[in-house]
Amino acid sequence: MQSSRHLLLIAILVGVLSLAGIHTGQAQEIEATEGFVNARIGGKLVRLETFVARMKDLPGGQTRLPIALIAHGKPPTDGRMTDMRARAYGPHARDFALRGYLAVVVMRRGFGRSDGPSPVAVSCGEKTFAERFEADADDMEGALAVISQRPDADPDRVVAIGVSAGGAAVMTLAARNPAGLRAVVNVSGGLRIEGCARDNQLVSPIAEAGGRAKSKSVWIYAENDSFFPPSIVDKMHEGYLAKGGDVRRVRVPAMGTDGHSMFGTLAGRRIWLSEADTLLRDVSLPTWTQANVRGMLQALKLNEKQSSFIERYLSSPADKALAKSVTSDRTLFQFGAGGMAEARERAMRTCESREPKEKCEIVAENFELARPAGERRILALKPLPPIPPPAKQGD
Repeated sequence: MQSSRHLLLIAILVGVLSLAGIHTGQAQEIEATEGFVNARIGGKLVRLETFVARMKDLPGGQTRLPIALIAHGKPPTDGRMTDMRARAYGPHARDFALRGYLAVVVMRRGFGRSDGPSPVAVSCGEKTFAERFEADADDMEGALAVISQRPDADPDRVVAIGVSAGGAAVMTLAARNPAGLRAVVNVSGGLRIEGCARDNQLVSPIAEAGGRAKSKSVWIYAENDSFFPPSIVDKMHEGYLAKGGDVRRVRVPAMGTDGHSMFGTLAGRRIWLSEADTLLRDVSLPTWTQANVRGMLQALKLNEKQSSFIERYLSSPADKALAKSVTSDRTLFQFGAGGMAEARERAMRTCESREPKEKCEIVAENFELARPAGERRILALKPLPPIPPPAKQGD
């Protein structure tokens, strides 16, 4: 086993793998709980269903974790709204929990086991969806206020992630600038009502949000999104920018038969998680960095040409395992498997089945390195220093 002095030397010289802990058993364990928060909304106490995920053993002696607030979408029919469950977004919560967050999925009023009905009904007769978006933001803001009181929560570091109707909810939440909100990840965000023209109802409230939001955001839409095609996203984006919003738009090439499903598919998660990681680094919130990439290359004795491979591994969905040949640079990984055991087995089987035949070993699981066999080091997913503001130009 390597000495503590040697491990410290690696951390200093490489600038990456500070020792957060050595585990000799299971890989990083996530504890997840289903429950409720009692949020005060409009002067009334409202029960909202939640799913909470976080690392069981907090690395580096941490006691408070940044919050990842996750907002769900809306099913095709109102009748299916109460059949939804917060735990269905467990894989997404797990992805953020493994990055070092207190990840919380919140079911808004009218959905799942939360109080109902939805406070604002919408139809094609409405001139704008603004009232509905504000009501959804009420739920997210109320839940965040309760979550921020947890002893393991850091209310000064918050990222909000939303899909479809949840994307509109977190964009509207951002316009309120709740304390601690640093970043917003909008995946395929908006609200669709069958038969509605959508332009005026949707574009106007989203554009107005850009005039008030102070947090940075990233918008990720597939080019073949049947709910929100590029023509509509263009209008929302242009309006948001025109009002002063800080947003980076990502155009994802057509995915499958309908890109609106990007949030939930493994291929889609691989894309938007990578874009979310970029934003998290930009606002100095924890995720993997280039320092982690360099550290993995050194620890696994890989060359610089494999940097992109390691980046793809780190940004991929959990659970994931990386296998490497014991005699060459051959490496590959499996992600999004049905648990770590399956990810490990698939990675080993694929690695050892390729020609020429070689013996392989698992060298990383999620964000842990396994070097040598049986010894684990958690990658320290620390934020980069904040990017300084541009210097002011003279008159």
